[in-house]
Amino acid sequence: MTATAIGRARSSRVLQGSAWILIGLGIQALLGFLFWLLGSRVATSDELGQASALFTAIQFVNYASGLGLTIALARHATRRNAESDALFGWAVAATVVSSVIGGVAYLALVDTSATRLVTGSPGGWLLFSAYTAGTSIGLLVDVRLMAARRWGWLVARLAFIGLIRLPLVVLPVSIDPALWLYNLMLAPAALVAVLTIPVLHWIGAGSISWHRPQTLGSVARYAGVNWVATLSSQAPQFILPLVVAQSVRPSVNASFFLAWTVTGLVFLVPAAIAQVLLVEGGKDADGHDSEADAAGLDLLEGDDPASSAAEGSSAAVVSTVTAEGRAKEALAFSLGLATVAWLASLAIGPLFAHVFGPGYHRLGRLLPSLMVAGIPWAITSIRLSEARIRRDQVATVAITLTLGLGILLPTLLFVPDGGTLAATRAWVFGNVAGAVVAIAVHHRAMRASARALVPD
Repeated sequence: MTATAIGRARSSRVLQGSAWILIGLGIQALLGFLFWLLGSRVATSDELGQASALFTAIQFVNYASGLGLTIALARHATRRNAESDALFGWAVAATVVSSVIGGVAYLALVDTSATRLVTGSPGGWLLFSAYTAGTSIGLLVDVRLMAARRWGWLVARLAFIGLIRLPLVVLPVSIDPALWLYNLMLAPAALVAVLTIPVLHWIGAGSISWHRPQTLGSVARYAGVNWVATLSSQAPQFILPLVVAQSVRPSVNASFFLAWTVTGLVFLVPAAIAQVLLVEGGKDADGHDSEADAAGLDLLEGDDPASSAAEGSSAAVVSTVTAEGRAKEALAFSLGLATVAWLASLAIGPLFAHVFGPGYHRLGRLLPSLMVAGIPWAITSIRLSEARIRRDQVATVAITLTLGLGILLPTLLFVPDGGTLAATRAWVFGNVAGAVVAIAVHHRAMRASARALVPD
């Protein structure tokens, strides 16, 4: 049985892709930790805080101005053909425009000690916008690498970005240490993303084209729906810690921030697995669409209608079985990792509290309380990808709105008075509610699919 399971894992593209993603995230987390550790040696805590605040700001702008493009490419631009290349090109153009607008709007509206570091000169505004656009392009490039299954290149890109920063951190420079760390954190990522585009063709991961895509209208609508869904589902990741910071003492918020950072990294794992499933599932769905079109063409050319219908039905059954198999693999893998992570947090939380000292004793409770939400999130992320593969916009919006509102409403109502305890409860409640809705819409879709396959 073990040999069979190992053989199935080796042959599963979803599990292989997920394993590569985990390697990339691990390398990224390690090199990021080393970067900030070295940064603490050349900058004060205030300067380090300003640099990290600017980095967080660009992440926020990327989230708010993403337009749903990564999801649209993962679903509709997985082939190495002219249409996929054109969709990629227009997505790059759209993300540059939205990133520049979002970056400028953020700097114009937010006035903090961190933003004042870059708003003092036109060059500062330009660099901030360029970094925002470059990091957004990097997300699109990663989707192309995933679609082409160039996993080694994807991991190498992340590793190169992290490694090139480290020796530069300790260089003696004459500029503000906060600005130096800010530029070091973002410039390599933005530059490597742009330089990777011409390399895509060379490594067999497609190319870029500026021709108008034939499916532009339908893909734009799909991206828009998923952009709204992403805004609602990911809003808690930005609003919840902000409300906590404004509601509790700084010493309490320090423990929450550390626990929240670790939780956010772990939550990326099911999201990455779901992204791989979306890419592979999109290929399955596109293949089924092609076979259905071929069956229709045979019918127009005079082939036996019963034979053509049977071929189309057979293709649909094979596609459905393949999609269900991939989803089951992804769900089992994601759930297993989330459960292991939560169990590990039961020991790691108190350990972190001991290492950081008496002022961080809340870590022992906060980390497991936040991490347990990873189990329902593992279910939600996979079922959400399945809904996107089916182009089920109602299910997509239902899942993401439930997840977002299930966290935001309790956060706004109870965290100002209840502090971190209310925050962890809101986090868990929203994720459980999202999982319940995700399971419900999945069962509804499976029943509808089963009825469609039963001949009249």
